[in-house]
Amino acid sequence: MTQTPETPEMPEARPSGRRRKWRRNKFQLMVLTYVTPFIVAVVVGGLGYFLLRSPQEKVGPLSSGEVSSKVPNPELAAATSASVSSFLLGATAKPKATTKEPAVEAAMTLTPLEVAKMEMAALSKASGPLYDVRSINTAIQFETLPLETAIVSEAGSILTEYLQTKDYRERLAFVYDPEKSEPLMKQYYEKLAERDPECGQILGAGYITTGSSKVLYLILECATRPDSGMRANFHFSKTGKPMLDWESWAAWCEMSWADLKKERPQRSVVMRAVASESSYYNYEFSEGWRWLAVKLRSADGLQNVTGYVSRDSVAGIAMASLIGVALSHNLPPETPLPQLRGIGAKSLVTVRLAYPPNAQSDHCVKISELLADRWLLFPGEEK
Repeated sequence: MTQTPETPEMPEARPSGRRRKWRRNKFQLMVLTYVTPFIVAVVVGGLGYFLLRSPQEKVGPLSSGEVSSKVPNPELAAATSASVSSFLLGATAKPKATTKEPAVEAAMTLTPLEVAKMEMAALSKASGPLYDVRSINTAIQFETLPLETAIVSEAGSILTEYLQTKDYRERLAFVYDPEKSEPLMKQYYEKLAERDPECGQILGAGYITTGSSKVLYLILECATRPDSGMRANFHFSKTGKPMLDWESWAAWCEMSWADLKKERPQRSVVMRAVASESSYYNYEFSEGWRWLAVKLRSADGLQNVTGYVSRDSVAGIAMASLIGVALSHNLPPETPLPQLRGIGAKSLVTVRLAYPPNAQSDHCVKISELLADRWLLFPGEEK
């Protein structure tokens, strides 16, 4: 019997070194393709979170010198970068109105002559009956005068003589109602060490007439009145001589702005200011649906507070019109109100201010009365 020789068993073939290297490279490529983007996304997201996270608000004394409040005040942080204004509306069952952000003022550079033309254009418009707290229709008419008019030259000369005097006692000779003005001027120049506005040439002139009162006004160049053209108002003596209305000239206030914020009086105090729209609602006045916030700036532009007036009051609706905020109302058509001005408007106002009891901040004050939409008060308006 013939036996078939056994075929020797072949050893199992092993992958070559080149194939093993290829498989390893393929695995590494898969890791790089699917894992690396995930790691990069995690790192970038974490880094962005820490870089973009807003800093925590500080808590400190309740004064405008060192700003601290429940809500950041954009008007006390003019030197810092602009931020979105926030509102702290009090808990209430009443619907809360959304208060629009104030218009951003475009950067403008105006010459004194352009400012004067704007002032004259505004004054030449028929204003109709203006708001008066006693609900009296005070019709105001304006009449422009050429600068070459004799009365304009006379008033300019009187103002020049006034500014050349040594002290307030000598100035009294050029001032309307010196008996009333003397104690105010003594306080202004001696106690507060204030100075007269720095004025240049006359840019415009005219008459303001209401009832039996007729006032001559001059619009002047002024380096120390940043928010509006400087106006010098003159009443007339019995002999027809122009006499300077000192209170509107100096933007006299019953208290200095520093004392107002320091003492926080609860009694009403007469203040002259430049009014504009504000978006700051806080402390006792956090309810934006109830209050209208108004930025009140001193004549020299160095001090400011936020005043609040009820939105559904006659004074509140009148103030809203002066600063370019349209408020709906159901007042009778015959109610004396100023014309609605443009968005972002600034207006000269004379107001009475009073702090609430135990005021939480020196910056938030109630507007208890709107006396006039100007610094000039006609006889009887301040009473």
